[in-house]
Amino acid sequence: MAARQIGRFDIVRELGRGAQGAVYLAFDPQLERQVAIKTLRPGAPAHTERLQREARIVSKLQHPNIVPLYDTGEHDGMPYLVSAYIDGGTLAQMLKSGALPQVRSVEIVSSLLEALESAHQQGVLHLDIKPGNIMLGGHGKPMLMDFGIARLKQEQRSADEELSGSPQYMAPECISGEPVDVSADLYSLGIVLYEMVAGQAPFDGENVFHVMNQVAHEPLPPPSSINPQLDARLDAIIRKATSKRRDDRYADAASMRNALKEFLLGAGEVEDKGKHSTLDFLLRRMRSKSDFPALSSIISEINAIVASESESASKLAQVILQDFALTNKLLKQVNTASYGQFGGKINTISKAVMIVGFDTVRNIAMSLILLEYMQNRALAMQLKDDVVGSFFAGVVASQLSGSQNLRDGEELMICSMFFSLGRLLVTYYFFEEGQEIARLIEQGLDEDKAAIKVLGLTYNELGVGVAKSWNFPQRLLDGMVKLPAGDKLVPLHSASPQLQATVNMANELCQIAASSAREDKAQALKRLRARYREVLDVPERALNEAIERGLGELSHRAMTLGINTSRSKVVDQAKRWTGHAIDAPAAVEGASSDPQAVHGIESILQTDKADASDAAKPDPDAVLSAGIQDVTNTLVEDYDLNDVLLMVLETMYRALGFKHALICVRDNKRGVMQARIGLGDGVDRVVKHFRFNLAFEPDVFHLALKEGADIVIEDVQGGGIASKIPAWYRDLLDAQSFILLPLAINKVTVGLFYADMEMANSLKLSEKQLSLLRTLRNQAVLAIKQKM
Repeated sequence: MAARQIGRFDIVRELGRGAQGAVYLAFDPQLERQVAIKTLRPGAPAHTERLQREARIVSKLQHPNIVPLYDTGEHDGMPYLVSAYIDGGTLAQMLKSGALPQVRSVEIVSSLLEALESAHQQGVLHLDIKPGNIMLGGHGKPMLMDFGIARLKQEQRSADEELSGSPQYMAPECISGEPVDVSADLYSLGIVLYEMVAGQAPFDGENVFHVMNQVAHEPLPPPSSINPQLDARLDAIIRKATSKRRDDRYADAASMRNALKEFLLGAGEVEDKGKHSTLDFLLRRMRSKSDFPALSSIISEINAIVASESESASKLAQVILQDFALTNKLLKQVNTASYGQFGGKINTISKAVMIVGFDTVRNIAMSLILLEYMQNRALAMQLKDDVVGSFFAGVVASQLSGSQNLRDGEELMICSMFFSLGRLLVTYYFFEEGQEIARLIEQGLDEDKAAIKVLGLTYNELGVGVAKSWNFPQRLLDGMVKLPAGDKLVPLHSASPQLQATVNMANELCQIAASSAREDKAQALKRLRARYREVLDVPERALNEAIERGLGELSHRAMTLGINTSRSKVVDQAKRWTGHAIDAPAAVEGASSDPQAVHGIESILQTDKADASDAAKPDPDAVLSAGIQDVTNTLVEDYDLNDVLLMVLETMYRALGFKHALICVRDNKRGVMQARIGLGDGVDRVVKHFRFNLAFEPDVFHLALKEGADIVIEDVQGGGIASKIPAWYRDLLDAQSFILLPLAINKVTVGLFYADMEMANSLKLSEKQLSLLRTLRNQAVLAIKQKM
């Protein structure tokens, strides 16, 4: 499209195009947000009426799983719709990689059924449900879009009306011209679910008429005939939803969603299958929540990377760098006094991996993820206090060890924090069950027995089971296991007895400090020492010091991470237990005199300030300068070349907020310049396909190689530039601006730094920033020369 504007909206790029129109990513300067604009070709009154009809229908629908409509209009005779831009891909794109896990597939379809239920209740039928019309936004949230052929329930297609829709997903009655109702949408969604779990749609053919004939007349093969591993219950649900006869399908969206919910919950299978099935049952319940899969995914991925011998520091850095807040907090942690033994300042994740090691970075990251996930939820104060309590136990455990080994201290920290994972998860996800367990404890039952009575397993068994599903290494799992109750422990036969004993002692010590009176302190410590004497003999003085130093370390770390402990019951009681004074909340002008209200204001101010600081993109010049210092310090040491190149790449990526950043290397044997390392969204696919022949062609990439020229492209569609952007690049990436920094040695370009941004004209570099980028590139060249 030649025009760079539709109405008041600035066009960024084209998202897709069809026979009747196109969809664009645009920027709304008035509301300062990105939007998606759907257009139909001008000059066709029927098309204009269709778009206006879609606008009227979608404007009725307000649901979190339906892409919302913002506006409608006409530009130079071309009608358009303005809707929310969902930053993600379609289900159709995801399915190109094959079938999805059964549970994830059911979760996606269950959310879409909620959207359909809402639409059907308002009298709207979608009638074009297919993977291409399902967006997967932030954290994989499914959203239904494109109501272009939707109609109201009372409306039916006339005999001479053109058939619209996608035959592969169309209900048989739509093809035969029979009246349609809600079951047509349920059929289509059932076919989508079929494709998700089987990896292919049930019907395919040489042409559209062949497919339509199969849909209307041929039996549908069960999905289990394609995927023999498919659960029989899910197979039956799909077959019912996709029955040829409408009367044999589910009556409505709620009925189908309830059937899928029963599948997720494993109804009727929990009893008599022991703790493994109970854990599986609880995991299914948590996976059905919207946020648990995202938490599981990032922790599992980090653990898998660290466990794999083939993965590199770049992969770990790539995962962590996707979250600005996590990156900033992790760098703050490795630059606190606790890590002062290393000297200097650590400014990149890759440098942190080099200095403190994979395992330690993993442990710090996981503790920060758990704190961020639980601490920032708008939940009861009890959960927030439990989170602070688990953090405190981790700090105390690291103090108890007395070890100067950083890895040991961080292992104790992570094991002690996650020791309470089961209780935290129950408080958050199973509130009613947690209340029932608390009621049984008040009646005299101990915590383990109360949890077994309600959940079927203890809090600790739940936490360890979930950690195992998150790919925790066995050593950390062993350290998390709760020791049996009793007056005296016998020598442990665990693979990590010292770790397990210290973690358990730290948690029991924190519990004593938080629940016993100061006058009972001596007797409580005596009992604790006697219980652990055979497995871990810690003097009473050391127990006291662990709590004392732990409070100081907790305060320091909490301040660094923006965690408010000022009114934590656990911390207040521990301070009283050690004889510390309890600070009164500071007065806030105009605020309520109620202490809880004052605390609430303090909490909001502190949390908002911390969130703003950690989530905000860092100052580009400062990050670039700090990265240069990191590389300079590394070059005087015995370094690995890949580590240095990754540090340079990470600094560029993090400082300027690029979407992708790549290092390309000259491969003379194959005659290509090939990407080797990358950071950014979906970068594995980009690295795999980002390559071009060394033989000269008249484009910007070969110009950079031939002349050794640094090139900044602000808009790939700009005048005089568009013809210089090669076809392979346009097919691979949709970035509208990028920078090329060649690495030349003896006038031969041996490599290339590439980094891009999604929107046109967003790559605005100051002279200082360009100079700092060139300095980083020159450091990379120096590192290569020194290793030649």
